[in-house]
Amino acid sequence: MHSSSSWWGNRLRWIAAALGAILVATVLPGLAPTASAAVIPGTWYAISNQHSGLVVGIEGRSTANGARAQLLNRTDATNEQFRFVDAGGGYFRIEARHSGQVLDVHAKSTANGADIVQWPSNGGTNQQWQVNEQADGSYEIVNRNSGKALDNWEGATTAGSRVSQYTRSGSAVQRWRLIPIGAAQAGDGSVTDSNLQYYGRWATDGFWRTMGWAGGYVEAAFTGSTIGVRLRNTIDVYYSVDGAPEQWRRNVSGDVTLASGLSTGTHTVRIGFRERAGSYTGDPAFGGFVLASGGATTSIARPANFIEFVGDSITVGQPNGDRPFTAYPYLVGESLGAGHTQVAQGGACLVSTSDGCYGMMDWFRRSSAWVSRDDWNFSTYQATAVVINLGTNDVGHGVSTVDFNRNYVVMLERVRQAYPNAHIFAMGVFRNRYVTETRNAVQTRVTAGDTRVHFVDTTGWVDPATDTHDNVHPTDAGHRKIANRLIPIIDQYI
Repeated sequence: MHSSSSWWGNRLRWIAAALGAILVATVLPGLAPTASAAVIPGTWYAISNQHSGLVVGIEGRSTANGARAQLLNRTDATNEQFRFVDAGGGYFRIEARHSGQVLDVHAKSTANGADIVQWPSNGGTNQQWQVNEQADGSYEIVNRNSGKALDNWEGATTAGSRVSQYTRSGSAVQRWRLIPIGAAQAGDGSVTDSNLQYYGRWATDGFWRTMGWAGGYVEAAFTGSTIGVRLRNTIDVYYSVDGAPEQWRRNVSGDVTLASGLSTGTHTVRIGFRERAGSYTGDPAFGGFVLASGGATTSIARPANFIEFVGDSITVGQPNGDRPFTAYPYLVGESLGAGHTQVAQGGACLVSTSDGCYGMMDWFRRSSAWVSRDDWNFSTYQATAVVINLGTNDVGHGVSTVDFNRNYVVMLERVRQAYPNAHIFAMGVFRNRYVTETRNAVQTRVTAGDTRVHFVDTTGWVDPATDTHDNVHPTDAGHRKIANRLIPIIDQYI
């Protein structure tokens, strides 16, 4: 059922489309059907939406016929790279690099809102597109069969949203930047700047991006003599400029300068937040980078691998004051040159219990620990490895060994559904709880044919007397020991 606000939004859009059609015929020369000669056949492009800053990509990196095109955060992965192949008559086929298939209006539809999918090239006019350059350097992309424009459906700003066709309107939702892969493009540092790279689970909140769970961060390359960050309310923010050791700005808000007096040339910056948890209610909201006058962002490489760590307070790094960057997940990711994040919460269990324990088998599917539904879109990014460290807390909430084993199998199945190609590592917890059940759950999945699931025996990794604060939570030195054991295990597979 559609809400009334959605209904009115769609009605207004129909009105706008009708007005747009009138403008096409009268005062918008940019909508004239003249294909641009500025597109270079053979060049691979990211197709970036002017309204959202997101790019066109094929869902889940699928190579299947009919896989949907979506709006995604730019990573320059091959499912986000397209080239324009001359189809004759001033039209192009738009070919996806990862699959060799072309963008296609589903079922040759001429309806507003029809999905854009990939399909093997067959010469159909629903696979042919006119590319019209606009005065501002953006492009309108029009389907030959329907005469309608490639469109960001409903003006979305969230990764995973639909790409459709719609009556030509001349609006920003139908304007696209064609960015040659590898070419440096100047950006403004705003949250929708396609040069920014987000790691972990970030949600759109108006003009802000909020960090869900722990260990999320944002990176950018930039020019200019200063760099700052825009914050909404009070938070502890850590940062690194040009790869220097991470530092803190504690209890800050507003526009915060991180570095000044920088030399001429290109620099890098990373920022992240202390996680919102327990009595700490800081606001982990990112409003973009603050650049010097004349400064700009430029593209920054994103690692080929991404590791997601799922767990409880040990995975968060609590109670250590410099978490997350002293915790074993962060150390492992950095050592392997991989992107990384921690989907973890202090006190979490594997199994959701009647007395209120966060069951990560369920909460794993959410954008943060403070939402009430399964809202995370796993097409936002794909992990190449997932490390699970759960079972320390379930004993205190009455979870039986039978229930733990059964639900661990479910957890592994859900992770596989979310990340079809990832290697999954199930760690035996350091307190030696449910280790047999964890191992057996892994074997169940292997027997079912999932050969990318691995049990990690952590026996002897942590000495409670010397490596923990309280017989449970590792010290910084304890985290380094764990990381040193885990790094070579994961390195075998990614």
